[in-house]
Amino acid sequence: MKNTFFGFLIFIPVLFFSQNEADTSIDCFSFIKNRNNSFGISSIEDRIVDNKGNGNEDLYGTRNFRAVLYDLVYRGGGNNFHLKDTIPKYYLWNPMPLYGINALKESGFDQAVYLYSYNFDYWYPKERIDSLQKTGFTYKCEPKLKNYLNTYFKELMAHVNDSTSGYIYIHCWNGWHQSGLLSAYTLMQFCDFTNEQALKYWEKCTDGHFKGYKKVKDKIRDYKRLEAYSFSYDQKEKHCPCKKKYAAVKEIDDNDKVNLTMEEMMQLNKQITYTVKPGDSLSIIAKSYQVKVSTLKKLNGLKSDLIKVNQLLIIPTSLK
Repeated sequence: MKNTFFGFLIFIPVLFFSQNEADTSIDCFSFIKNRNNSFGISSIEDRIVDNKGNGNEDLYGTRNFRAVLYDLVYRGGGNNFHLKDTIPKYYLWNPMPLYGINALKESGFDQAVYLYSYNFDYWYPKERIDSLQKTGFTYKCEPKLKNYLNTYFKELMAHVNDSTSGYIYIHCWNGWHQSGLLSAYTLMQFCDFTNEQALKYWEKCTDGHFKGYKKVKDKIRDYKRLEAYSFSYDQKEKHCPCKKKYAAVKEIDDNDKVNLTMEEMMQLNKQITYTVKPGDSLSIIAKSYQVKVSTLKKLNGLKSDLIKVNQLLIIPTSLK
């Protein structure tokens, strides 16, 4: 009787261990394949360009560059540190610099999506967008994720089903919050991440900037997969990351600090573009919109009060 009972006790742990191994093999897919991706990224937590823009020189112009779906979707921010002297407080509130777009093109990307609206029309008027489109690169501004999500999933599926397509870069200002939200949606939709796993992933990839953001976290917790979009097993095996338990979220490193408040980093600021007319001056325009001349000069990168007819100026209506 004792021998029988002892054998039964031994059998349970062996069965339990085998089940865990099976679960891991399903969740992680063939991770060895993922480690051979184009940028050599072994984990979706890892950055190959840091917060100061240092790292992979081929991706110059990006910040906090990470993989979301290997060889398909990547995320990050725009490196606009070159604007720091001219618009010191708001230098990050811009789309990708053109040299960053060109670097993405040369690295195999054919689409980038700016997830805010601030300053997009100023830096990328229609003629510049059209010029990029002619070279095979699409750059678009999609600040409202709720409205964009279906289109984004369609674009993603078109890319995954076309072997000639390039990569997609989704970005916000820093590469932490809004791009992290869309990345969390992506992993839940296509890679079987649970809501809790996606939330832990979002927090981990903010590089310490995770406190607050209740609305964003609630969106991740409440997300429900859309039945119209899914990967085949082979597509998951090729593009999806390995799911795992995430370590404790780190505190903010000095290199990851920014000179903006948490509220400012997520704020969608209102702005209008003004075309200079004959007889206009900076002081007239500033008085008309109740902003300071110095603010107009900093935001528009002006070193003097000189402006030209038909010149486009950004009017920061929410930054008075």
